[in-house]
Amino acid sequence: MTENKKKLLLDSLKKYENSKEYEHYREQENVVVNLFKTHPKNDDFEKVLLKVCVLNSFYSTNLKGKVLSQVAKHIVKLNIDTRLEKGDTSVVEDVANFTDDEGKKTYIYSFASKYCFHHNNDAFVIYDQFVGESLKYFNCDDETKKRIYHSKILSKKFLKKYENLLEAIAAFRKFYTLTQNNRDVDHMLWVYGRENLNK
Repeated sequence: MTENKKKLLLDSLKKYENSKEYEHYREQENVVVNLFKTHPKNDDFEKVLLKVCVLNSFYSTNLKGKVLSQVAKHIVKLNIDTRLEKGDTSVVEDVANFTDDEGKKTYIYSFASKYCFHHNNDAFVIYDQFVGESLKYFNCDDETKKRIYHSKILSKKFLKKYENLLEAIAAFRKFYTLTQNNRDVDHMLWVYGRENLNK
């Protein structure tokens, strides 16, 4: 059963890497990777705004209008460069806890995980709905319905605490003996969730 599920994951990764269907995603990802390499720092508003806008557009993080500029200013104020470089994962929650100019608080968690990941993909992982659904699915034994690699129910609420997401992905990787890097693990979870668990 474990090997069958692992094959589903590896097949999903192959599909992302090789299929025509995902070609535009690969192209967009290359643009994002190059942009973040070209502008690794977060102390210049215009460069941060450029990264925010491109990431938001390509990764569908649902930031709209003037909020994009406000998020960029929020990131600059946080002074996160050293923390990103060191892999301080608490920075995700700091970026995610955003208050706009009208005082409205929003938890931009998926965006924050993606933004931090693209600065240091060895230390950070990505959260989005398809990754979350896949983690939940692959934690369930098809026959017994028991949880198999993590004792908790991997609900959206649970995974929206970043240390829980990191813990869940580490347990998932260990159980399925996955040696791929964080980017590849994200691709396999995302593709499987998008194609099979998209409610």
